[in-house]
Amino acid sequence: MPADGIHADIIDENQAKHALVSSWFLGPRAENLNVLLSLLYQALERQKQTRVELADDKDKYFFITEEMKSLDIYKQSIQTLTNNSTDLSEKLSKHSVPFWSPRYNAHMNMDTTLASIIGYVSTMIYNPNNVATEASPYTTEVERQVGQELCQMLGYSDPDPNSAPWGHITCDGSVANLEAIWTSTNPLYSPSCKGRDLITHALSIARNLKFYPFSLKLAIENGPLKFLSTVEPPFIVETCNAGPKEFLKLTKEELLNLTPSTVLSLPTLLSAKYSISPGFLQDALRPFLIQTTGKGKLERKFDINDGKYMICATKHYSWPKGGAISGIGSENFVDIDVDNEARMDVDDLRTKLDKCIEKETPIFGVVAITGSTEHGACDPLAEIIKIRDEYQKEKGVSFAVHADAAWGGYFASLLWERKRDLPYVPAMPLNPYTKMQLQALKHADSITIDPHKSGYINYPAGGLCYRDGRMRYLLTWTSPYIVHGGDDQGSMGVYGVEGSKPGASAVATWLTHQSLSLDQKGYGRLLGEAIFSCTKLYCHWATMTPRPKDELEHKVPADALIVAPLIRLPSEITGGDVEAEKDYIRKEILGRDNKTLFEDKKAWKLLCELGGDLMMNAFATNFKIGDEVNQDVGEANYLNQWIFTQLSVSSENDVVKERPLFLTTSEFGEEAYGRCLETFKLRLGLKTTDEEGNVKPSRGDLRFLINVTMSPWPTSPDFMSAMAEDFRKVAECGVERCLIRNTRTPDFHGFVVQGLEKTYFTHIAIFNMANHRKQLILAAEFPANVHARYKEERGKDPGQFYTITNMEKEKLEDMLAGLLNPDTVSKFRFRLDKGIPVAENPLPPVEEGFALSNVRVVVDESIAFAALDDDYPAKMPFYLYGSKSEVHVDHVLKTAPNAQIAADLVQTDLTAHLTDEQLKNGVVVVLDDVFEASLQPLPTTVQESDKKKHILNLNAPGFSLVKGVDHKASVYKTYEEARGGEDEPFATGTISIGDTVYADWDHVNMDPAAKNEDNQH
Repeated sequence: MPADGIHADIIDENQAKHALVSSWFLGPRAENLNVLLSLLYQALERQKQTRVELADDKDKYFFITEEMKSLDIYKQSIQTLTNNSTDLSEKLSKHSVPFWSPRYNAHMNMDTTLASIIGYVSTMIYNPNNVATEASPYTTEVERQVGQELCQMLGYSDPDPNSAPWGHITCDGSVANLEAIWTSTNPLYSPSCKGRDLITHALSIARNLKFYPFSLKLAIENGPLKFLSTVEPPFIVETCNAGPKEFLKLTKEELLNLTPSTVLSLPTLLSAKYSISPGFLQDALRPFLIQTTGKGKLERKFDINDGKYMICATKHYSWPKGGAISGIGSENFVDIDVDNEARMDVDDLRTKLDKCIEKETPIFGVVAITGSTEHGACDPLAEIIKIRDEYQKEKGVSFAVHADAAWGGYFASLLWERKRDLPYVPAMPLNPYTKMQLQALKHADSITIDPHKSGYINYPAGGLCYRDGRMRYLLTWTSPYIVHGGDDQGSMGVYGVEGSKPGASAVATWLTHQSLSLDQKGYGRLLGEAIFSCTKLYCHWATMTPRPKDELEHKVPADALIVAPLIRLPSEITGGDVEAEKDYIRKEILGRDNKTLFEDKKAWKLLCELGGDLMMNAFATNFKIGDEVNQDVGEANYLNQWIFTQLSVSSENDVVKERPLFLTTSEFGEEAYGRCLETFKLRLGLKTTDEEGNVKPSRGDLRFLINVTMSPWPTSPDFMSAMAEDFRKVAECGVERCLIRNTRTPDFHGFVVQGLEKTYFTHIAIFNMANHRKQLILAAEFPANVHARYKEERGKDPGQFYTITNMEKEKLEDMLAGLLNPDTVSKFRFRLDKGIPVAENPLPPVEEGFALSNVRVVVDESIAFAALDDDYPAKMPFYLYGSKSEVHVDHVLKTAPNAQIAADLVQTDLTAHLTDEQLKNGVVVVLDDVFEASLQPLPTTVQESDKKKHILNLNAPGFSLVKGVDHKASVYKTYEEARGGEDEPFATGTISIGDTVYADWDHVNMDPAAKNEDNQH
C-alpha cells in the first residue's frame, strides 16, 4: 500500500481512538448531554419501578395521594424546593470552578467520566452503606471487585489465597495514608471462621507488624500461652536474615525486624503446629496488646525507642497529620532530602536508615511517593525496594515499603497491553524512569491509589491496596450492631478507619473501570493523551523566554519575563547548548502539527524525554529590570502569586469567564527542597554574589506555579499555543506591576520629625517599593527660623506629628549621599508639613524651601526581602536614640508586613543610664511585655470615612503603646544581640510613650502597583 494510504489509515485510526475517548465524558460543551440525560432517566425510571414492585399489591393504599398534592401547603413546599433548586443551579453555574474546561490546568481534577456520574447517581438513590453487607449486599461485592481490579493493575498477584492481595475504597488518599500508618500502630482483628484450612482468617485480635511479636512474647512468658515455653517441638520462626530460630530466644532486634510476612503468619503457625484455636489466641493476647496496654508500656518493658517513618521531605500533609492522629507523632517522620528533580535522594535515605540502626531505633517503614502532589515527581521506588531487600539480607533490618501513588497509581494502566498489538495513537508513552518506578509498585507492601484523581471518578473515592491481604486485619474495628454472624466474611467496611461509607463511590469506580478498561486501550489511552498535552505545555514554559518578535506594541521588553520549569531540559543536565535546544523545540515540536511531529523520530524521541514524571509541570517566573535580572525572591514570589490570582477562582467575587486558563500555586521551602531549590533559583536568576565573588542562590522560600493537565482535549497545537500566549499576556501584566515596584526612580521622600531641641528625621518607608525600601533615621538641624516655627507649632498641638519632604524628586540613595556631603547638602530643599501632605486639596506647608545641615545617619537598614527575618520577633524591638534630655524610638522593621511606629520624647527609667554617645548612635530597646509575634498582624480598626484604610489600634490589649503606660524594657547594643536571645541586656527598666506617635500600617505595606491600577480606574 502506498505511503499516503498508510498515513490515511493511521489518521483514521487516530480519529477513532480519540472518538472513543470522547465517548467517555460529557464534554467541554456538554456534547454528550443527550447520553447523560437518557441514562439518568433510565436510572430514575428503574428506581420508580423498584419502589412500585416492592409495594404490597394487596394493599392499595397510596401514601402520597393526589388529594395531598392538590393542597396549597403541598404546592407551596414543592414551589419552595423548585425555587431553591433553581437558585442553587444558577449559583453553581456561576461560581463553580470549570474542571471540565480544556483551559483548566490547576488541581488534580477534570471532568469525571459519564460512567462515574451514572454509577454514582444511580447508586446514590438507593443510598447503600458499605460499612456492612447488611446495608449493601450488592455494592459491597462491587467494592471487593474494584479492589481486586486495582491490585491487578498495580501488579499485585499471589496464587496463595491465604496471602492474596486485597484492596478497598476509602473516602480519600489522606485516609488511605492514615490506614497505612495504622497498620504499624494498631492491633489486628480477623473474623473467626470454621475449619483450620482457612487458617489465615483465624487471626484473632493480635499485634501490629512491629509490636505484635512482643505482645506474643509476653503472652507466652506471663499469660495463658505459657505452655509454649516448654512445648516440644519449640515454636520456631524465620528471622530476618539468620534463618529459623526459637521464638523465645529471639533478641529484641530480631523481634523488631521480623519481616511483615513472618509477623502476619505467626497466628497461622501457632494454629498449624499446636492447634491453638483462634478464640483462645485472641483471649490470651488481649491483655498484652497495644489496645489494652498502650504503646508506651510495651516500649518501656522492652526498652524500645520511638520508631521512625522515612519519607521524602516533599511529603503530602496527610502523612504528619496521620502520624499525629495515630499517636506516632509527626516528629517521628524523618524527612529525606530530594535531588534536583524533587525525587527522594536514596543516598540520604541510606544515611538516615543507618543512623536509625546505629541508635537501635525501629524503622516502621519507608514511604515512596509515586506522583507528588506539587510536581508529579516519582521517588525511585525500584531503588528503594532494592535497599529494603539489601538491608533485610545483609543487616537483618526489616521495614515495610509503602507507595503513595494516590496520583500515580492509574498510570500503571499504561503498562498493561491487550492481546493484540496497539496501533499508533497520538499519546505519550511513559518515560523510561517513570515506567521503571511503576513496574516496581508490585514489590511495595501497600499502595495508596485515588480513583478520584487520575481515575477521573467523582469525589469521594480514595483507595488502598495490600500486597499481602492479611494486612487488612491490622485495620479492623467492629461494632456488634454492624457485624452479625456470617456478615464478617463478606464485609469490606470493617477493614479501615471509616465507619459508614457510600456504596456509590465504589460503583462509580467499578462502572468506569468496566467502561474504559484498566489497560493501554482504556485508561492508558486517556492518560497518554493527557501526558502528551502536559508535555506540550512543558515545552511552552521551557521556551517562553524571550517573547517572539511581532508587530504589536508591548508594555514590557521582550526579555523582561523569565519562565523556567522545575524539570530541566536535557541540555541543562548535560551541559549542552540550551538556547539551541529551545530553538529546536520551538520549531520542530511546537511549530508542527501532531501527525508530523509523531513521524519525526528525532523530535518525538526528544518530546518523550521532556517534562516531569507524571502529567504535571511545576514552574516559576521572574523578571528583568532593564538588563538586570531580579534577585529578590520576595519580588519573584509576588509575581508568581499575582499570576495565580489572575488564573484562579478563589471566591464568589472572581468571575470564572474572565479567566483565560486556570493554574494553581504552592511554595518550595528551603529546608524541604534543599539543593533542588538552590538549582531552581539559579536557573531563574535568583542569585547573589558575596564579598569573595561566590555566586549563591538568593535566600527565601519560593512560590511557584503548577499545571496539572488531565484533559485529553487541548492536543491541538493552535489551542495549546493560544493558551500559552494567554498565560504570557497575564504574566507580562504581572511583570509590569513588578517594574513599578522595583524600578528606582527619582521620587519624593517623607520623614517624620522627632524632637524639640535636637531634631531627628525618620524616613517613611514602604516595603514593596524600591524607591522607599529603607529604614533610615537621620539626625540633622533645621535653619533657625524653621526650627523656631516648628517648635511653635508643636507647642500648639503636642500630639500632632510633622513631616518634611524633599521638593524636587530624587533617588533616596543619591539624596542621602548629597545630604552627607557638606558641599552639596544645601542643594536639597525641603518643605515642613503638619502630618502627611494630601494630594487632594493639599494644605499649604508650614515652611518650605529650606535646607538641612549637619546631617548624619543614625540607622540605615534595607527592608528588602533579602534583608528581612523569616519570623517575627517574640518581643517588640525599637531603635532608641536622641540625647539624655530627649529620647525617641522607631519600631524595628525586620519582618513584613508590619507597622511603622515612631514616637518622640519617650520617658525611660533604666537601671543603667545611657550615655550621650550611645543615644547619639542609637541602641535597641525591646519591650518585654509586648509580644510582637503573637500580635501580628498588629491590631487595626477600619477608618469610618474610608473603609479601605486601617488605623493602628495602639490601645489594643497586649499592645498599649499609649501615653501613661509603662512597659518593661531591655536595652541592647544592636538588633542582632536583641534578636539572638543569648546576649544579656546592658540595661533594663521601663519605657513609656509620650504624646506624639506616628503609627502607620497601610502606607508601609502598600502595593504601589495596585495603587497605580486604582488610579488608572
